[in-house]
Amino acid sequence: MRKKQNRKAVLLQNMRDLMDPLAGKPALVAALTVMATYASLDAPEFAVALLAPIAICTRFFPRSVQWCILGALVAGVACHGLLVGPRGASLPDDLPTKACGKIEAMLPRANGTAFIIAANGGAFAGKDGVSGEEGAAYRVRITEKRDLPALPEPGDSICYEAKWYPVMDPTVPGGFNTREWLTSQKFAAYGKMLHWDSWRGGWTFERYFHRFRRWLKTRFDDYLEPAETGLLLGLLAGDRSGIPEALRNDFQRSGLVHVLAISGFHVVLLAGMLMVFLKATRLPHKAASIIAICLLGVYVPVTGGSPAVIRAVLMFAVPQLGTLLQRPANTLNSLGVALLCILLHSPAELWNTGFQLSAAATAGILVGNSYNPLRHLPEFLKRNKTWNVLESIAIAPTYVTLCATLATAPFLIHHFKTLSPMAWLGNIVVVPPISWGMQAGLFAALSPIDFMRETFCYAAGFFLRLASLLTRLLSDSAQASVTVGPFNAWILLLLGLLFVTLPVCRKNLVARGYCIICTLIFSITFCVQGITQILGPTWSMTVIDVGQGDSILLKSPGGRYILVDAGDIDYTDSGKDIIVPFLHHIGVQRLDALVITHPHKDHFGGAASLLRMFPVNEIWTNECSRTADGVEWREMVEEAVDRKVPLREIRRGFTWKESFFGSDFFQLQAIHPKGLKDRERECRDLNEASITLRASGLGHSAIVTGDLTVPGEKTILGSLAYLRSDVLKVGHHGSKTSSSEEFLKAVGPQVAVISSGRRNRFRHPHKQVTERLDALGIPYLNTAKSGTVTVTFSEDSVNVETMLK
Repeated sequence: MRKKQNRKAVLLQNMRDLMDPLAGKPALVAALTVMATYASLDAPEFAVALLAPIAICTRFFPRSVQWCILGALVAGVACHGLLVGPRGASLPDDLPTKACGKIEAMLPRANGTAFIIAANGGAFAGKDGVSGEEGAAYRVRITEKRDLPALPEPGDSICYEAKWYPVMDPTVPGGFNTREWLTSQKFAAYGKMLHWDSWRGGWTFERYFHRFRRWLKTRFDDYLEPAETGLLLGLLAGDRSGIPEALRNDFQRSGLVHVLAISGFHVVLLAGMLMVFLKATRLPHKAASIIAICLLGVYVPVTGGSPAVIRAVLMFAVPQLGTLLQRPANTLNSLGVALLCILLHSPAELWNTGFQLSAAATAGILVGNSYNPLRHLPEFLKRNKTWNVLESIAIAPTYVTLCATLATAPFLIHHFKTLSPMAWLGNIVVVPPISWGMQAGLFAALSPIDFMRETFCYAAGFFLRLASLLTRLLSDSAQASVTVGPFNAWILLLLGLLFVTLPVCRKNLVARGYCIICTLIFSITFCVQGITQILGPTWSMTVIDVGQGDSILLKSPGGRYILVDAGDIDYTDSGKDIIVPFLHHIGVQRLDALVITHPHKDHFGGAASLLRMFPVNEIWTNECSRTADGVEWREMVEEAVDRKVPLREIRRGFTWKESFFGSDFFQLQAIHPKGLKDRERECRDLNEASITLRASGLGHSAIVTGDLTVPGEKTILGSLAYLRSDVLKVGHHGSKTSSSEEFLKAVGPQVAVISSGRRNRFRHPHKQVTERLDALGIPYLNTAKSGTVTVTFSEDSVNVETMLK
């Protein structure tokens, strides 16, 4: 009996020790409670897992913190009820194309200028400006794509005619969700400006912030290249429209995209410069602190007022105010105050990816600093100058990056299914020149003499070019970005809590028990998944919706992936914008092969960016590709050569196999084209020479045809190859030049899939082809209507799923 009591007492004491670091941080505890309340109300399935630990931990807090938790629960429920609309609220379908309103903001973009307009449904233009009865107010985003000499400014009244873009659900898993984006930004619609009339409006803060950003640009334009000016404006004022897309991709792939977004890094740097400058004027410390807080408060709307900037400014302001009031503030408690201010004002920010990453990274760095092992080094090492230099240059930044990476990992895996192993190196070698460039740019903007401005601009340009070069070198690494996941949200929630308890698990019994339980759960989950894959093997064919183009992903029973074609690049870069996000979303880590069925741009257009952003073992193409020409094709080949990806020519008879316990589990056969005898004559029609593949395994099969035409189909039929298959990817997007009756009868598919774009100018699929399929009783699906189509084959079934129901 006494042993049980002792065990209970030890357990309770360990629990108190675990909660003790939070006991003195009521604002942080309140912020965590508000987050758990919002998450429970929005996702009731997680309510028990989120609120139960808070209820248990409340017992071990002092009475003051318990009251904070109760107040946070009440405030969370009240703010959520008052400020959050119903989930899944639909956007209006009948928004008028002509309306009047007031311009809230202007956003420079690469394709024009976007206007954020607070419109009134019933307003119309009169002689003296906006008049008429006002209807229900709503916000829209309209882009003026014309290069006009003068544009209205924030605060002006405007009457416009717009063409609204259609709002569609994602057609590819992992694709951009336009509807959710509009809802999160509180826009009723977005579109293109056709015509507008504007009238001078009254004074607004945003008007002068817009003019300030424009003035800032003029300070750099005289001495810097457009790309350098764009990067500097993005770093100082949050205007990223001038940053080249290739550079943005390099920063994103190397895990350094946070450097381009105005966040805590920029605010800390600016705050430090302000304090140094103000102290240099010999102002009293209190006066310097008050002026710095006021200037940073103005900086928030100048940069767009993102949650990351607000959080960083509040975290600077709270300790400074605490010092002024002679009440020193704890950094983690300051973070809690900042989070409370943001969340109580805007509960929807909890689900903003940027907010989650910013808050998690800051918390990870602050918690990690409390357990920094560098503090406990021997005294002789601390006094060693070489060690101190090494620690400040490499070891300390690496530790900070590790803390931030561990804290943000669950969110990165959940949202993007990727991690950047090279980010730690980037933070060491890229962030310093970026900070020096920012400082030089700020001094250039404030320099009263042109000679000084020129000197500082050249210094800023040098450091920014250096940072861009280093980022490019990092992004070129095959390990710059790796796929991790996908994992269930429960696993990621447990993983996040595991990272929090790791520093104390050695000394604390409760934390150690939690770590052991999590390890067991993870082990059992991964073992069950592996056993399920072995006992119930499947393979699949996914026809990705890339518009008027082709891209088909084949997954073998052993989890190996082959991509057939990479879509187009005209309307959107299929590789970068569609295929790579999709591959990350479903957990693909590497492509065993990229097949280019023939060198037409709607089949290889996205291949260059795919090779640049995703690991590929080799490229398969046909003999006719030797004579292919064109800028895009050369770019793709050069990218493959630069990344040492071998190109292999395949023809009829080529077979790729996956074996399991000595037997062929899955195989991919090339049934067309045959070896060429007269390349000039036989490659005249590249569609006719399209690589055609037959995938088979587990008693089922599918044929992928590229842009195969009727003459090519006759060649295959004449080869006496076995064609009977469950699924057929219809050739040439359903063109009348393909899918002859004889070929369809020979294949005899249970279902046919057509890859074509919505309202495409070729009017694919052709009526003759669809009528032929109907006449033969072959059901068909079109990606233009069904979105991405996935066919999963098991030993006893063929299951077809579409993205759009």
